[in-house]
Amino acid sequence: KGLAHLASLGVTSVQNMDGNAEQMALYTGLEKDGDLTSRVNIPLHVEPDTPAEALAEAVEMQGTSTAMVHGGAVKFFMDGVIETYTGLLIDDYAGRPGDKGGALFSADHFEHMAIEADQRHLQIFVHAVGDGAVRRTLDGFEAAQQTNGRRDSRHRIEHIELIHPDDLARFKQLGVIASMQPAHAMLTGDDPDPWLKRISPEHWDYSFAWQTVRSAGIRLAFGSDWPVASPNPIVGLYHALNRKAWTPGQTDQQQSLAAGLRSYTYDAAFAEFQELQKGQLVPGFLADLVLLSEDISTVPSEEILRVHPRITIIDGRLVFEAG
Repeated sequence: KGLAHLASLGVTSVQNMDGNAEQMALYTGLEKDGDLTSRVNIPLHVEPDTPAEALAEAVEMQGTSTAMVHGGAVKFFMDGVIETYTGLLIDDYAGRPGDKGGALFSADHFEHMAIEADQRHLQIFVHAVGDGAVRRTLDGFEAAQQTNGRRDSRHRIEHIELIHPDDLARFKQLGVIASMQPAHAMLTGDDPDPWLKRISPEHWDYSFAWQTVRSAGIRLAFGSDWPVASPNPIVGLYHALNRKAWTPGQTDQQQSLAAGLRSYTYDAAFAEFQELQKGQLVPGFLADLVLLSEDISTVPSEEILRVHPRITIIDGRLVFEAG
């Protein structure tokens, strides 16, 4: 049901963020039976009590990758979320002196695990919502690079709902990818979402800062974070194209259609080492194609939610047809 739902939305690739070898075997079994209708990238979920030796499972998953299912990565949760005060911040939460949230991994623990994973040539995905979590993650990636040497690692930070300006340049220096989800952001400053009450307005300039990140030369991939947000890329595009400044004078983070589409396609493919196979309409690339109901470039941004897939094709095979 999930695969059919994604195909109806024009989703051709997913990141299964809480994976393991057992789940990978399920996907490869579906592929063998001809029932897998989306490409799946599946990092091994690493918890705080996971020993470094267990990273061997991710290496094994890389070795059993197929045409449709890919392993070779690990996923960490650095912090929680800002709405529940569990995201790790550099400064205090608004109205809560001394409260900076918390983290699942200490700085030393994450550095150790990042070095171990990087040493095994695994790609590292890290959920980091608060600016404190983003900084701690970057510190771990830097330690891994200093210990193991620089390589095309394409380590990723997921969400980045708040970033400190001092850390922007570090993304490009370390070759880290920003993986962000437009549908998470509030479209206006008067939205009732509790997020806006947790972070002081002086930090709003660096909140869900897509354009600031892009302008810093950072590779920016877009996704959904389903089931937290809708998996529909058109919903994500709607938020990216229609976001307004939350307060007068705030940096405009609104995205152009071309930039938003690139982050959902080519840059998303780059983020999983697949940019030479998919993410563009190029002869010889994988035939993962979506035909939309109308020319998306002619639709006003505020009406883009009316656009929907007519057909979805995976690897040259029709997996969805409207009506």
